[in-house]
Amino acid sequence: MYDPPRLAAVALVVCVAAGVKGAVGFGFPLIAVPVLSIVLGPAAAIPIVTLPTLVSNVILAGRGPGRRVDARPFVLTLAALAAGVVVGALLINAMRPRTLSVLVGAVSALYVISTALRLTQAIPPGAGHRAGPLIGLAAGVLGGSTGIFSPVVASYLHMLRLEKRAFVFWMTMMFFIGNIAQFASYLRLGLYREPVMATALLACIPMAVGTWAGLRLQDVLRPETFSRIVLGLVFLASLGLLARGLFG
Repeated sequence: MYDPPRLAAVALVVCVAAGVKGAVGFGFPLIAVPVLSIVLGPAAAIPIVTLPTLVSNVILAGRGPGRRVDARPFVLTLAALAAGVVVGALLINAMRPRTLSVLVGAVSALYVISTALRLTQAIPPGAGHRAGPLIGLAAGVLGGSTGIFSPVVASYLHMLRLEKRAFVFWMTMMFFIGNIAQFASYLRLGLYREPVMATALLACIPMAVGTWAGLRLQDVLRPETFSRIVLGLVFLASLGLLARGLFG
């Protein structure tokens, strides 16, 4: 087991990251992994964050999508994402993940900039739904090869102009697919030896507290504020991908 100061750091970081995820539907690994990598090292931080992230997805998915939304386009997108995860894993040795990171980071950053300039308002939601399977495949390939799904998925769902509860629900469902594959892979690779597994289980407690607080915040956020937070986090994730590809 890690010493008390490091456990306290894990609890604080996980609680804050889970609060952000509860409020906007993503951002948990984006915040927690870099910070905990400084405290524990990336080899421990990544599997530790994966387990409470998986549990948080179960909590958020159980809340439902809010108003009734046609699920058919999203089911196809989820199926394509699952296939993309497998393809991405196979591409790890065939394609440089850094190249993929730069490509997706640049596209996501351009989406945020074009949205800020109101250039994406001309895209009808129907066209976005039809593009869902292709975008799901791209998100899966990215996640399978780099472990990061959020820039593509968040950009896509934001483009559809979903109300905030539906946005969080479908974002969660897409992450859930990738998280299951990640957790199973880490178990098979033996990454959950002590003290990693014990710490990951303990981290589920502050995760639950942070998620609850984030959900309360989600309920009171104005749609405009919610949209700005989503775009801000997508932009940060895009910059992270660019930095990983160019300097990692």
